Amino acid sequence: MRTKITLFLLLLNVVLFFFIFGVERKWRTEILIDEAKSRVLGPEAANIQTLKISGDSLAESVQLERNGDSWRITSPYEWPANPHAVSRIVNELQFLEHYTSFAVDNLSATDLSLVDYGLDNPKLTVSFRSGSGENAIETSLAIGDTTKIGQRLYVLSPDSTRVHVVPDTLANSLSLDLEQLRTNACFTIPVFEVRSLNLQNDGPANVRVRLRRQNNQWQFESPVVTRASKSRTESTLSDIATLRTSDFLGAPSEQPDLLTTSGTNTPSLRITLEGNNRRESLLLGNEIDPPTAINPDDPNSEPVDRKFYAQMEGRDAIFTVVLPQRLATNLRSAQSELREKTILDLEDRRIDAITLADDLGQEITIQKLDTNDSKATGVISSWQVVARGADGTLRTDPADADVVEQELLRTLRLLRSESFERDVPTDAELEDWGLKRPRRTITLSFQPALGSTTAPDRITLLIGTDQTGDDAYAKTGLETFVYGIDEVFLRNTPLDPLHYRERLVRELPAGARITGIELQDLSANATDFAHQLVEEETWESVIATHPPAQQASLTALLASLRTLQSQRIVADEFRDTVRVNGQTLPWRYRMNLNLSLSGDGGEQEEVFTLFLADRDGGDRQLVGAPGLSLIFEANHELIDAVWNLTYGNRDPGSIELTTPPDLPETDA
Repeated sequence: MRTKITLFLLLLNVVLFFFIFGVERKWRTEILIDEAKSRVLGPEAANIQTLKISGDSLAESVQLERNGDSWRITSPYEWPANPHAVSRIVNELQFLEHYTSFAVDNLSATDLSLVDYGLDNPKLTVSFRSGSGENAIETSLAIGDTTKIGQRLYVLSPDSTRVHVVPDTLANSLSLDLEQLRTNACFTIPVFEVRSLNLQNDGPANVRVRLRRQNNQWQFESPVVTRASKSRTESTLSDIATLRTSDFLGAPSEQPDLLTTSGTNTPSLRITLEGNNRRESLLLGNEIDPPTAINPDDPNSEPVDRKFYAQMEGRDAIFTVVLPQRLATNLRSAQSELREKTILDLEDRRIDAITLADDLGQEITIQKLDTNDSKATGVISSWQVVARGADGTLRTDPADADVVEQELLRTLRLLRSESFERDVPTDAELEDWGLKRPRRTITLSFQPALGSTTAPDRITLLIGTDQTGDDAYAKTGLETFVYGIDEVFLRNTPLDPLHYRERLVRELPAGARITGIELQDLSANATDFAHQLVEEETWESVIATHPPAQQASLTALLASLRTLQSQRIVADEFRDTVRVNGQTLPWRYRMNLNLSLSGDGGEQEEVFTLFLADRDGGDRQLVGAPGLSLIFEANHELIDAVWNLTYGNRDPGSIELTTPPDLPETDA
């Protein structure tokens, strides 16, 4: 029984499905038939290839032609069409529906004719061709008067047999003037498609500049082969892409004098963009009412836009175009304005070594080393300084990574040209600019670049100055170009190996303990602070017994001594005297640290001694470490801690020195 019911329901569903399918199909067919009946145009409007719009209501007839997915105006002059305006016209024709229609043959029965509907001499006529070749269909549609009510139009069918009443939106679309039908963009190639930029100036030199995109970078190919600024080049291309036509003056074929008047037959500047298998050139002719020069005495004066006669190569129409001052400058002086000002191309290059030398024979090398880190897998990088000591022997010391990477390498990466002095200098010019005997020679060595067989493994940078020493110049060994640079670059690349030395003087191991501190004033033969931890005593408990002002100082002192940092290394030897403010003086303080160090043989005791000079200038205090053969500048934490322990608890009026001596910074 249950099986019979299931089969019955299944059969019922099948019947119902086919019934609904058939009814819906018939319904949709009837809708399509009704829509077809209401359409003014049939298949002839499906694939429109050309359009012609004419009539007494237009200033001039316009012809348009499809070119692939785009449209162009072919008459009265050649120009790309506004795609939105043309699409609106095509859609109006393809989906044009009538409210009602009647046969022309029936008009005589009502004593009416096409004249009464404005269709004997139509205000507008749109003619179009659909398809191509033997299948092409020519169609013409006449648009007459508007209805007295309802804002509708009378339209004569292509075969002239019927008059249709249609929406007036068709006339609105067809009545667009030429300015609305054409695009106002000079170039149709989008920026992302541009592969090359060509500029040709007029003048005796007739300079031609060509830039080409290579991968994601831009390169000058003419008049010199060199790097172009990616940001400036792409900004200039964006400005070019936004150029818009102003006034259309007509076609030389109709006005022969236009070529001479506009100057586009001998353009002052030719701007050419090349994209995917297409090329477009803008010819700038004479400038219209050249503006007066920007006030050089007023840096806030607004740049003046420039207006030119112009013509697109291969198109008849002559028009005017406005160039922003910035764009005009970049185009006229592209060789310098678009050129990469960063002198060294160090992107994605791993530097292995930096050698700095001067014209006096001094030389230091900063090398990058790979060392295994016991606390991590992989490799960490470190730097070392190699230089000859006073005795002429090579000495290797650890370098400070921050100084090398954040100061030296950053200075090299940011080295920019302030001027392009000469692309091919003479020997005399190289001599005048100090590049025959450079003040600084910097050699950069690289690891081989992955995937590249052409990238150099070494770059040499020469820095020279003129006889006055005020102007500095740069040249690389890879190029002939000479750049003008800021003279401060020499001060930022010193040859002093101590400048690059590791700032960390000493760091106590995790298990080491400071068990005693003694700070002596050697000049007064007095002790400013002394304490030796006893059993079970901690520095926290000791610090708690001191006045609040000293508690913070002692805490900072302990932290500074565990990780002893310097602001810079002053000398790589210890001396019994120190040079402060141009005077050679004995050390003012001695600090003895009692250390307990864990070793293979158990606890080992060590006394670590530091000597300190008087505070100099408020933020400088020299420290000597005889056990490390160093003199260095203390960091600010150590300076402040020592100051509070030595002067902070004294009555300023009871001693001769109440503040640090205000002395200029000097070498030790």
